[in-house]
Amino acid sequence: MTASNTTDSTAFDITDWLGEWESFEHHIDSDDAAIQQTWEAAEQAVLANPKTAPMAARGIRTFWSMACSTTSPENIIHIGYWRVNEPAAESGSTDDAALAIEWFAEDDTSLDTYEYTIDHVIEHGLEGSPTFVFHTTDPAAEDSPFRWLLAINPLPSRKAFAEGGLLSHLHFQYANDLHTLVATDEATGTETLRNPRWYATMCANEGTVEDRCAIIRALHHLQ
Repeated sequence: MTASNTTDSTAFDITDWLGEWESFEHHIDSDDAAIQQTWEAAEQAVLANPKTAPMAARGIRTFWSMACSTTSPENIIHIGYWRVNEPAAESGSTDDAALAIEWFAEDDTSLDTYEYTIDHVIEHGLEGSPTFVFHTTDPAAEDSPFRWLLAINPLPSRKAFAEGGLLSHLHFQYANDLHTLVATDEATGTETLRNPRWYATMCANEGTVEDRCAIIRALHHLQ
């Protein structure tokens, strides 16, 4: 569903990840008049194209609500926000940690905070793009649904917004066990997503309503 320019999808730059992120579900469910009007225009555009019309058979927002759900079989709580920080230098638990993520529910309750390392990269993951496989070794995460995290690089770079670009956004999946998310071909070692239609998405939590409308328009190739 990515609606932005390409970037270097294999290089990890923590500055693109730092800060507050909000679930794309907020954009889907918003009762703001401008956002609702943008969704209505998007639905008409999708319905007008025979190739995409099936997406809107039950309403375009219903389609994206299913695809971008932040819940999982292991976690029935919708993820409202992320707060991404640099790993704590004094933690000592994961000296090579790439980032720290605090997971928030919709009511702003902090669910968990973990430092993640990059375990490896799946060549063709979410959207067929290189996808980081993050893992926390925090003992507190042994039973957590957030122990493993798949995510693509934020697109566009978070710096682009300040230069008039779209709000940065990224797709992700998560689970307690990597095998819940990824299947591996024993003969070739090739990894594929078990649920390639799950596009849980975070958007940079900045800008205005119009900036959120711009993401929806770009997603559906509207002017």
